[in-house]
This record gives sequence, structure tokens and C-alpha cells, in this order.
Amino acid sequence: MIKKFLSSLKSIAISLTVFLVLLAVTNWLCGIYVSKLGGEKRNLLPSFADDPEHAKAIFSDYHNVAHRYRSFVGWQTLPYQGKTLHINEAGLRVHNNSLTADEAPVIRFFGGSTMWGEGADDDHTIPALVHQEMDSGSVYNHAQLAYNSRQSLDALISLYAKGERSDVVIFYDGVNDVAFLCPRDIQELPGHRLAPFFQEKIYGGKKQLLLSTLNNLFTENILLLIQHYKNTGGTKPSLYDCTGTKKGETVARMLITNWEMAHDLVASRGGKFIAVLQPASFIGSPRIDHLELNKELGENFKNVYGEIQKLIAEKNYDWIYDASNAFDGNDYIYIDFCHVTEKGNKIMAKKVSNILLSESIP
Repeated sequence: MIKKFLSSLKSIAISLTVFLVLLAVTNWLCGIYVSKLGGEKRNLLPSFADDPEHAKAIFSDYHNVAHRYRSFVGWQTLPYQGKTLHINEAGLRVHNNSLTADEAPVIRFFGGSTMWGEGADDDHTIPALVHQEMDSGSVYNHAQLAYNSRQSLDALISLYAKGERSDVVIFYDGVNDVAFLCPRDIQELPGHRLAPFFQEKIYGGKKQLLLSTLNNLFTENILLLIQHYKNTGGTKPSLYDCTGTKKGETVARMLITNWEMAHDLVASRGGKFIAVLQPASFIGSPRIDHLELNKELGENFKNVYGEIQKLIAEKNYDWIYDASNAFDGNDYIYIDFCHVTEKGNKIMAKKVSNILLSESIP
């Protein structure tokens, strides 16, 4: 009887092991397939028709960027040296002659990936192009991927805490405050894109760690593939909640408040602060016939941007500039819902340079 039981137990163990191995292999293969479904294709857009190979190199560098934890702001890019992208030891993207021993004026740019320069090489980011226009001073690109206005404020505070000098500080915000605060899984404000991830991975406890490990090994990619085909037709589940709720108003108000605090911080130290409401493909009338955009995200953008623009009109600060319609027209500027080509960065850099010149800077 015992022999028969042990034999049955052995058979079950072997069957279970084979099943788990097959499940893990299937999950791995699904991961390869999912990565191809969602692989980088922006270099093929008409926006890059002039030089698709250079665009391919830009996105190759972009996908090789890694991050480290950074106190208060959450994360920051690691140093990187590529063909089109260079990040220094401080985690800042640099361009030719960007750091010139704090030659006055010292101009510091803050924002997310659009200011950082996703879709552009080092010398065609907004800060780099502004530096070319001004042809003087020192320009620092403090933008980081996925940062919202609160993270930029925290980064600015840390900068001053270290005794760094700033003659001009420019915040370029709006997109990430909507895109990464309006998702339903961001339940508490202020927040940032990785708040749910941190909660699950760091503070979820040993049970959550075990479940997460098992999911990564055996089911994650299978479920992603099922979800992909489930969402290709029919009604998709709602992912955002900044329409029809008070959340949209809160996101808008917090953006303006973050700008106000940054302004007071810079002005109290003798500097000039400028806030720019950045463009998004859902706002105004840009050319977007080459893109597949998320309609629900677009509705959330329109709602929150409408609230932001109401507050801008109400406050009437002379240091806030609404550039949300900057890319209206028939040119292919956007490469997704917010990132743009070199041409788009040139348009924005010209606007920023004109603002600086109107302020007699330098």
C-alpha cells in the first residue's frame, strides 16, 4: 500500500514538474510574442521620413536607459553613453557645451520625457536647442522620464538644498500630471507613475513577493497576451477616472500649486521662474492621422487641461505660459500622444527662447 502511494506521489510530482516547466516555457514564449506586438515602431512614422535610420538609433539608445532609486523623486536615469544619447554621472542628459562651469545665466529645465528629449538626439532636445538660440550661459536638463510637476518641485528643492545656483528655472508640465495621475490605480494624490508598483513590490509583504515571483515565472505574459486580444474588440475597461469626478479638478489644482511653490522658491533666491503648459496631441488641432490614440485618455486630457486653463486665466500670473496649442497645423509633429520630432522641439525651443529674451535673459 505504501509502495503504491509513493509511486502515485512520484507520478504526481513528475506530472506537476512537467506542467510547471511547460507553463514557464509558454509564459516565456508569450513574452517574446507580446514584446513584438508592442515593440518600438515609432521610427517608422512619417514624422521620421527624412532619416528613419537615425530615428532607429535614437530609440535604440532610449530603450537601453536604466534607472536607479532616487530619494524624494522616486527614480533617476543611470549614466549612459550611446550614439545619440549621453547621460552624465549626475543622471542628467547632456548636449554639446551644456555644462560650461556655471557661466551666467544658469538656466535649469525641469519636466518629464518630453523635456528630457524622448524621440530626439542630444543636440535636439528643447534645452539643447534653447542653448543654441541663446548662445550663452549654462543650460542644465534636469528632466527625467515620467516625472510630473510634483517630482520636478522635489528635484528643485533638493537642488537648492545642495547650494546650487539657478538664475532661471523652467518647468514644462501637464502631460504627466494627466497621464500618470488619472489612471484608476493612482488612488491617492499627490502621487507618481510607480506608486502602485512600489506599494506592491516593496510594501506588499512576503506573501505578495511570493505571488509576484510566481506570476513573473508562470503567468504574467500569458495574461498580457489574453488581455491584448480581449481588448482588440468590444468595450474596453475604463482605465482613467479624471472625468466625471473631482479627481480631474484636483490634478489641475495641484499642478498650479506646484508651480506656485516652485515660483516662490526660485524668486526668494533671486531667480526667475517660468512655467509652461506643454502641448498634447489631444489638445488643439495638430495633425494626428498617423497615430492610434487612446480615446479615453484623450477625454481625461481635455477635462484636466480645461481645468488647468481656467485656473491659469483666473490666476493671471505673468510667469505662466500656455503652449498647449503650439503644434497645431498640418505637419507631422507628434510621434505618440505627447512626444514629438526634432521639428516639434525646435518650435518649442523658439517659444521658450523668445520668452527668455522678453525677460531680458541673458
